[in-house]
Amino acid sequence: MSTIRAEGKLTPDDMLSGSQVAAILGRNPYQTPNDILKRAIDILQGYEPPAPTHESIHWGNTFEVDILNEACKRLKLGNPKTTFNKAFFHKQAPLAVSLDGMVQGNGELLQTNPDQGIFLVNADEIVLDGDIIVESKLTGQELDQELPDYRGRLQIQAQMACTGAQIGVVAVLYRGVNLRIYVFKADPEIQQRIIDASVDFDRRLKKYQMNDEIEWYSIETVKDATNVYDEDSGEVADLPQIEDHVQHILNLKQDIQQMEEELEHYQAQVMATMGDVKVAHAGRYQVTWGTINYKAVPEKVVPAKPARTVRSKTLRIKENG
Repeated sequence: MSTIRAEGKLTPDDMLSGSQVAAILGRNPYQTPNDILKRAIDILQGYEPPAPTHESIHWGNTFEVDILNEACKRLKLGNPKTTFNKAFFHKQAPLAVSLDGMVQGNGELLQTNPDQGIFLVNADEIVLDGDIIVESKLTGQELDQELPDYRGRLQIQAQMACTGAQIGVVAVLYRGVNLRIYVFKADPEIQQRIIDASVDFDRRLKKYQMNDEIEWYSIETVKDATNVYDEDSGEVADLPQIEDHVQHILNLKQDIQQMEEELEHYQAQVMATMGDVKVAHAGRYQVTWGTINYKAVPEKVVPAKPARTVRSKTLRIKENG
């Protein structure tokens, strides 16, 4: 195993980076555009959120160079350059990227080769010429049928846009045993979407710096709303424009309650008919009503936590009057 470790973040905090592109474009299920904007504004305010330290990041950094080297070996290229000590900036747009690796092409024609785990994504064949960007990913998830946008698909296009490279590779090690090598050609249409998003992100940051006004992105989830508006002001306000939405919430809650009661009723009827039967063949269906074994668990002491205030993720609703 290589002793060389990942370089870490080299991009400035007040500019959109390649790793944030999928979230800004609404293509990351784990982060929203507002998460990225809020982090940048927090840093401008002097508060830098702690860097994530979960297990997958640790092992991704530990095996990064090994993944890159193996990917380039399968592509019949030399070992990539993996130390840059700088970020790469787009020539016109406020966009910056860090690179995991870069390797020189060998002029050979490349096609999809499942036996080697090589898959061409947006071309039937690619000539491996010039600078080739190589991005390393490690995940404990199952193999992807198609590489998700948030697992390097958009990031590699941002990296190509900032370096001028025409070929990019995302090497993903799944569960430590399956390496998949996804090869991309530069896509001008996708890169333009990324550039437009970086310009808009920069505009929002400059707007905040000029007049302390935050122009949030559209809020689509409860988690996003509670992160953006994490404290209440104590103010009471008339907002008649949300009356229809509130009524719709109440209607949905009633529908859910009725459906849960109906589900409970029919499950109870099936169980009563099955009695102590474990598996029932019910026409088109097989129904299993088994048991669950729980191992003994020692008593746990909950660690202390500091006092804090967070915005509730649920609404309390009652009729006026």
